[in-house]
Amino acid sequence: MSWSRRLSDATGVYFGAGDGAESGPFLARIAIARLPGGGVAIDYEATSREQGLQHVEHSLLVAGPDGNDQLFIAHSESPHVTVMAERVAGSGRFEQVVADGPFTMEVRIEVPHEGELVYAWWWAMAGDTPTEQSRATVALARPAE
Repeated sequence: MSWSRRLSDATGVYFGAGDGAESGPFLARIAIARLPGGGVAIDYEATSREQGLQHVEHSLLVAGPDGNDQLFIAHSESPHVTVMAERVAGSGRFEQVVADGPFTMEVRIEVPHEGELVYAWWWAMAGDTPTEQSRATVALARPAE
């Protein structure tokens, strides 16, 4: 099953903790909502006591024309939308389609258990292999109505 369909069955607000080489410890809030016509919107915020609001993103996860999911991310670290695609259907690994900056980026999504979501950012300098920099593990706190 595609991630856009899987997450459309798991809408609601998720809360949890995160950590990473780049981010350090943080609290995460991820809201998932169905989109008209299929797919989901993902709103993600990471905060910490030391840094306050350290990351904000609004993403659309939808089926692409080739049948594989695409992830369109507007986030606080970039002045433009980052387009990512799942090269292997159902893998949960979304790779940057066009390297248009100093970094090569990926987002990885997992659902280890019902009501739990893992959302991880991987990146490296352009040309290098991305490594995990930030990972949030969140649990469903309020299902969508």
